[in-house]
Amino acid sequence: MVGCALAPAAAAPKTSPRCALVIGNAKYEPAVGPLRNAVSDAKAVAKSLRGLGFFVIEEHNVTRDELLESVAEFRGKLRGAEVALFYYAGHGISVAGSNYLIPVRSGYKPDDADESTLRLLAETKLFNAEQVVAEMSAAGGRCNLVILDACRTTPVARNPRARDAATPGGLSEMKPPAGSLIAFATDAGRTAQDGEGTNGLYTEELLKYLRTPGLTIEQVFKRTRAGVMERSEGGQIPAEYSRLVGDDIYLAGPAPATPPAADTAAGELGRAPKAEPVQPPKASVINKLAAAGRAVECVDALKLTAASRGPGDYAAAPLDTLLELAKEDLKDATGPTPKVEAAMKNCELALEVLRDCLPADHAQQPALTAKAQNRRGDCLLLLGRAEEALQAYNVAMPLAPTDAYPVFNRGRAQLALGRTEEAKADFTAAASSKFKQPKARKLALAALAEMK
Repeated sequence: MVGCALAPAAAAPKTSPRCALVIGNAKYEPAVGPLRNAVSDAKAVAKSLRGLGFFVIEEHNVTRDELLESVAEFRGKLRGAEVALFYYAGHGISVAGSNYLIPVRSGYKPDDADESTLRLLAETKLFNAEQVVAEMSAAGGRCNLVILDACRTTPVARNPRARDAATPGGLSEMKPPAGSLIAFATDAGRTAQDGEGTNGLYTEELLKYLRTPGLTIEQVFKRTRAGVMERSEGGQIPAEYSRLVGDDIYLAGPAPATPPAADTAAGELGRAPKAEPVQPPKASVINKLAAAGRAVECVDALKLTAASRGPGDYAAAPLDTLLELAKEDLKDATGPTPKVEAAMKNCELALEVLRDCLPADHAQQPALTAKAQNRRGDCLLLLGRAEEALQAYNVAMPLAPTDAYPVFNRGRAQLALGRTEEAKADFTAAASSKFKQPKARKLALAALAEMK
């Protein structure tokens, strides 16, 4: 184990307003796969945190027992801390729905083990990430940050440039306690790149913003995500799960005031300088995210682009893709399912994009809004929320006056609400020859036949 050069114990306060435990594991046995940059990442993060006023416990290449000792020492420093931070660079896996960090020389051999044996092996050979989350939460600090620059996959991989210790599977999402934020270097089922330079991709971007005055904690992670997305062309997308509460915290302090003389010429006497804008992802990256069904990340990227460039045509294609994926999720559905829930989420995200990212006067605005509301209505019907579905179809119909589907679907909602005469009127209208969708007309005629 390589430890940091800490001040003598007598010089360190029992508690500190800011306290961090930083772990970097790289010297793994061949069966797990060594990492190139995990220790240098830990060193860089520890150095930055010390510069931000943190009392830092820093450890490298720790065994399980050494990791437990470090966590115990960390716990002793946390009572009443304003900010507590745990950073880990190394391998990590998910076993039976729990996330585990892999110590060096762990002896973890999952070959041919059943699920109960795997869980037992993980609990005795690895380190459950929930443990450090619980320790930090119990200390009662104002703000707890857990940063895992680890893999998001599961059997043993041998790629020294990827922080994965397994075939695709991914770490499980972790629900943080109140006052906490948990950050992952990459989203579920993805690989966190170990990097070509001195640091891994995620940590390199994190360090840029960790030290930037004027950024709240949330802004630090948002900008880190944008930088990683851009550099990886959408291949690596960091994720955070946050339940932070209270006032904003600026790790690097507020933005410095601009000297009056510097602003006089620009007519901005006494104003703070504007933060450097985050470069939005390329259109190709956004379209890839949409095609992969990664709706949340796609919408985040579109909103980042809108914040930088304003609403534009760039939003139309990925929006249409998200709605087509929602349609696929609804195929053959007869009631509530996870796919229906996913389709509902996609529709609601699409409506956010329409509002924020596509110009109000864009030629496709009415048709795409109608499509989103029509799909949303279908989801609501399947979820047993017929009254809300009816409202969605009412919005869609005037936006797509030549489309029979919203009319037919409104009839279905009327029927689900027991309004047979209104349903018959809608089915009759949808069966009219004025509409050019033969399948919708056929469905309407069949519905009328069933009502006789």
